[in-house]
Amino acid sequence: MQPQWIKTDHHKATYEAFDYVPGVTASGNFAFISGQVGVEEDGGVSDNSETQIVRAFANLGEILKAVPANPRDVVDITTYHVGLREHLPLVSAEKKKFFGDWNPAWTAIGITDLAIEGLILEIRAVVLLPSMG
Repeated sequence: MQPQWIKTDHHKATYEAFDYVPGVTASGNFAFISGQVGVEEDGGVSDNSETQIVRAFANLGEILKAVPANPRDVVDITTYHVGLREHLPLVSAEKKKFFGDWNPAWTAIGITDLAIEGLILEIRAVVLLPSMG
């Protein structure tokens, strides 16, 4: 099976601006989800940390629907944080809401900035496709 791009209408502006693909399926077993951030559909970035964090997880959820998969199919996430210690409690709380009692492997990395000014969080995910799980 050739790798397949996962695309959604929500990411159209980002794709056009950065030649960005929100995810790729590979070998029929896994989907690799590009970093999801708290950008609104119009490309806007809220200056409210909680709003950005909630939106980043919502954007991840939209990509999972396009796979199709659900949060319980996610086996690994890597989160990149501008202000890791400041925002980690909010991210942890939203992660719990998003995944419920499921806990994928998680690596949290503190960084100095992200691709778009003002962003504080990016979430990358690896998904075991439902037909293989």
